[in-house]
Amino acid sequence: MTWRTKLAYGWGSLGNNIVYGFVATYLALFYTDELGITAAAASVLFLVVRVVDALFDPIMGMLVDRTSSRWGRFRPYLLVAPPVLGLLTILIFSVPPGPAALVLAYVTYLFWGLSFTAMDVPYWSMSAALTLDARERTSLVMVPRTLASVGFIGVNLVTLPLVGLMSWRNVAILYAVIAVALTWVTFGKVRERADYVPSPHYGPVEMLRLFRQNGPLQLLLVAMLLTEVAFTIRSIIPAYYLRYNFGAENLVPLFVGVFAITTIAGSLLSPWAAAMWGKRRAALGGIAVTTVTSVGGWITGYDSLTPMLVWIAITGLGYGITNITLLSMLADTVEFGQWKTGRRTEGLVFSTNIFKTKVASAIGASLPLALLAAFGYRAGQTQDLGTLNGLHATMTIVPGLIGVLAALPLVWYHLDERRHAELVRELA
Repeated sequence: MTWRTKLAYGWGSLGNNIVYGFVATYLALFYTDELGITAAAASVLFLVVRVVDALFDPIMGMLVDRTSSRWGRFRPYLLVAPPVLGLLTILIFSVPPGPAALVLAYVTYLFWGLSFTAMDVPYWSMSAALTLDARERTSLVMVPRTLASVGFIGVNLVTLPLVGLMSWRNVAILYAVIAVALTWVTFGKVRERADYVPSPHYGPVEMLRLFRQNGPLQLLLVAMLLTEVAFTIRSIIPAYYLRYNFGAENLVPLFVGVFAITTIAGSLLSPWAAAMWGKRRAALGGIAVTTVTSVGGWITGYDSLTPMLVWIAITGLGYGITNITLLSMLADTVEFGQWKTGRRTEGLVFSTNIFKTKVASAIGASLPLALLAAFGYRAGQTQDLGTLNGLHATMTIVPGLIGVLAALPLVWYHLDERRHAELVRELA
């Protein structure tokens, strides 16, 4: 696979994550501090909407597995879904304050999530149809994940300044246009392998049975879910943490940008780490780094921003290694499932991955807002000491403890590179 093809595939992730990063990082702040929705109500909103949205993921996986067109199995969705996602990105940031704000937030955010799923499931499912080589998959996945981090950096560096100039709605329009254009590049430039063998059609009962037989997939999904919960918390809380604990809302782009830059660095290091130690050990090493730095940040306190910047920078390195490595391991479970059951189901693997992401996003968005409500958070007002300490703990020790839990499933994961190569040879 050429680097030109890998880059073309990555543009779709960049576009996708421009709008996703915008929503994931700033929607909670928009709801609580712009629309006046309470932290408790916003917490319930994120939990309910994202869980309902997550239930759509397996359905989307089955639709992908049943798709056959002149553009292939996955590419048609990259043509149709992006403009719908772009429109709904604009709509969720167009909700006005007032009595109907909460209802409108529920409706627009739910449909935004459904349209995101309609693009994300086929996008990541397509990676299994681009190469069968486990090592090449690592480098393939590195490109879209790295570009996703680039988009995340850009969004966090410029969003708040742009909002001051253009309003939330106009910023959403800008991001939506860019995202649609980039995703259409992937649609136009990337092709599925000519020798790619699509999986047959399965009903929901059969899909559940196949999922239960894929132990490595189950273990990876648990580890990835917990890792992503911690990451989502670290994405949402800085806007509150910097505003109230440090009185430095203008430094949110710097804080999140440092985290994103070092995450990119970790992503670039992931193929080397996987080659040196194996994927499982590399992922465990990255989790260990994020856990240690979370505890270090908690102990340091919030008297000075500089130590927190150092801790968050090192955390990004660990997360970048873990994220890319786990995602490349996920693609390997496609062949394990085929070897175990005789049936190849990329749609199952990658739709359950998106389902996991939605559940992680639901927990990761709802949990910190619930904690804010429990700590007595009051939007736009001076926070008392207990609330500030709660914000600090939510930023540091909470994701650190979640990281410890994320390492446990990998202890039982044994689908290493050698075993995967054996499976591919047996299936040839």
